[in-house]
Amino acid sequence: MGGGVPVKQILTGQILLILCSIVYLIWWYRGFRPGISVNRVGGINGVLLLITAALGVSGVVLDLLPDETSAFSVEKIAPVYIIVGGVIAYVALLLLTRYCFDRIVTSELMLIVGWTMLEVSVINRMNAVGVLSDGQFLCLCFVIAAAFIISMILYVAYYKMDEMKAFYAAMVPLVTEGISMAVLVGIVLAS
Repeated sequence: MGGGVPVKQILTGQILLILCSIVYLIWWYRGFRPGISVNRVGGINGVLLLITAALGVSGVVLDLLPDETSAFSVEKIAPVYIIVGGVIAYVALLLLTRYCFDRIVTSELMLIVGWTMLEVSVINRMNAVGVLSDGQFLCLCFVIAAAFIISMILYVAYYKMDEMKAFYAAMVPLVTEGISMAVLVGIVLAS
């Protein structure tokens, strides 16, 4: 694990986001099971939601904190292109899913696009300082793209499924995104 990027900081951010996904899954399971009526923000569910938010925000902050040496590295993708691309993708997907697939717009779309932008930023930065080789960078691009595509397919299909299938289908993106981050952590630790 070389390079100037704060590798431990980014790996800690990725691990916090994996934990965020796990706690979110537990919260989803407890709060959204078909046929069960519960308070989704009170009691233990409220605590789980608070833990999810704390882990998520902490993970994102650690992943995006700048460091003094990354300013001297050349990234494959300029960060501004990731931001602009993400905003354009969000607006395009919002319009596409709303008007072509008649899908109600929910916060999950922002989470899917935001997570994808974050992960591309992380691997871009780690590749620029030599923590990830070009081959590892490309491999992780495919892993992130696969998680994104699975998430989008299930996002569109969610309201067209029967209640129990939709309940379980909504968990899949959290699993695929958690696995994607675990693959990144594994690759970096194995290097």
